[in-house]
Amino acid sequence: MPTPQFAIASLSLGSFLYHSLPTKIKVASSLGYNGIEIFVVDFEGFVTEVINGQHHHLFNEPFAPHSLSTPDLERECAKVITALCVSHNLTIPVVQPLRNFENFKTGEDVQAGLDGAERWLRLMKYFQCDLILVCSNHVPGLHPITDTYTVEMYLDAQVDAFRRLGELSATYNVRIGYEPLSWGTVVDNWEPVWGVVQRVNLPNVGIILDSFNTLGNQYGDPATESSIRTDQTLAKMMENLEKMSRTIPGDKIFLYQLADAARPSQPIFDAPDAPRRMIWSRASRLFPCEPLPEDVESSGEDTYSPNPPTGYLGFLPVVQMTKLVQATGFNGWWSLEVFNKSLLEQDEGCPWRHGRRGIDGLSKLWQLLSGDEEEEVSLSVTPPLTVDGEESESDESLGSFDSAVEGTASESVDLKEAVMGVSEEWRETEVAA
Repeated sequence: MPTPQFAIASLSLGSFLYHSLPTKIKVASSLGYNGIEIFVVDFEGFVTEVINGQHHHLFNEPFAPHSLSTPDLERECAKVITALCVSHNLTIPVVQPLRNFENFKTGEDVQAGLDGAERWLRLMKYFQCDLILVCSNHVPGLHPITDTYTVEMYLDAQVDAFRRLGELSATYNVRIGYEPLSWGTVVDNWEPVWGVVQRVNLPNVGIILDSFNTLGNQYGDPATESSIRTDQTLAKMMENLEKMSRTIPGDKIFLYQLADAARPSQPIFDAPDAPRRMIWSRASRLFPCEPLPEDVESSGEDTYSPNPPTGYLGFLPVVQMTKLVQATGFNGWWSLEVFNKSLLEQDEGCPWRHGRRGIDGLSKLWQLLSGDEEEEVSLSVTPPLTVDGEESESDESLGSFDSAVEGTASESVDLKEAVMGVSEEWRETEVAA
């Protein structure tokens, strides 16, 4: 089994509000990643910084951004970001996300979605990247499924839209990866996405699997006391994952994204403007195989036998899912996509801390799958995180929902508002698994 290439989403190295895309590229390279996902908000943040006079040394002189149209400026910025990646031995495996590409009721709706996609399709050759991630979505307002507009009709519209998107993307030599988000209003797991991909039947349209979005929907549920879906067991989850592994050919999995999650310390329920899994995701994702604190035994709500503990800080069966993804014959990128309130830390060490946790987690996961028993890289180079009063070896990984959102000791913080109100940037950027 060949060693996968490791990547990390640019957003998982810190908020663009405090950490620039060039900084993240340099950090990812220094820590040994092979690639970095370009998150749209990071790229747009870089463009804004260039307009405001930053990073001009990266461009050919003289450089006057205000003399360029927006498309031309974005093109030049994409060239510079790609050159920086190349100079740091990094590949861009995906640009993401293309959002809100669903809930089409008319041909005009589809055309508007295609017009929005073409902005990024035009840039892909300058990123030297051939994959765009398209995610399912939370559809606000009235539920789109009614007595007269069924799920089948909704998915029929998705098939038509993705076929047209695939055909358009082919003219740019770009692939489209469709990812189900765990909180999607209609599309929230791998089965309907795979159904759409099969029916589209184009070589450049495939599926993107994400361990958090798969397991956080079909195994986890932050509204329950155990954080596990009612009546769900690990055995049942494995049956579904085995079905996935038998059903999806490895060459139709265009990317595998990885994240685990912490249990919330109290149940999380749907809010009027946000599903509970979205709220959970924004504060409590972890890197895979994050270690438990040394003085804390594996424990938690799932210590009964149907849902045994994982032995890691997160509780989702990420290792088992990864084995079954690899069993499909998939030999593509393993890419980290972790969202966490800690990404809003402003100090210069933030990208390094998160990047180190990520590369250590990927290395550990690969050792588990490959049977490599060589001594692991020490994690002692970074300070521990206090998780529910205990020291963890991961400062990124918030061990409970409370620790993800707590304010100062004197503050009274509403749980939902603390997460949803971290910043408007967080609301706008956290869309993909």
